[in-house]
Amino acid sequence: WEPFERRARVLDHFHYIDFAAESVTQRGKWLADVRVDRPLLVGEALGHGIFSGIGHSVMAGLMASLAADSDRNYGEMRISDELAEAAASLEEVIYLVSSIEWRFGIEPNEEINLSAAAAAEIWAAGASWSELVKRTGAEEGDLFRLLSRTGEALLQIAQLRATHPLEATMASETAALLLRDPVP
Repeated sequence: WEPFERRARVLDHFHYIDFAAESVTQRGKWLADVRVDRPLLVGEALGHGIFSGIGHSVMAGLMASLAADSDRNYGEMRISDELAEAAASLEEVIYLVSSIEWRFGIEPNEEINLSAAAAAEIWAAGASWSELVKRTGAEEGDLFRLLSRTGEALLQIAQLRATHPLEATMASETAALLLRDPVP
């Protein structure tokens, strides 16, 4: 019970549930529909407007940074200035969430993968499959998994049309860019 209670108190802090009333808030209802590896970070990123007003390739990079395994390397490419700015804002949200998780005795998973972000950014911008493989130096299976996981995460955000219509539309469009057929 104790681990559940600690997590519940974190969700209460961010107003996704009302711990005392033992109920889910309106915010919690839409977050419950987002089935991604790090839903609290995605929810808070949405709440802080990090996915608002960004382009497709930046959205792809941000979501890939969250969806990818933090220890996997996708090359030494630079991210764009726009993605670097958005990633810095995401890092602020991660710090905020992590500090609350620590307060309630939960070890946070705060690392994002910027090499994954760079790979997704150039793929969403229209790079060919052979160019992506060459520039990243990553195994094709690893790249395919990254893009699939990122696209699926974006499709989860795309379901939030009632609460986050602009972000949902952008996520749907970005998912289509990421989930295109890789042609060697």
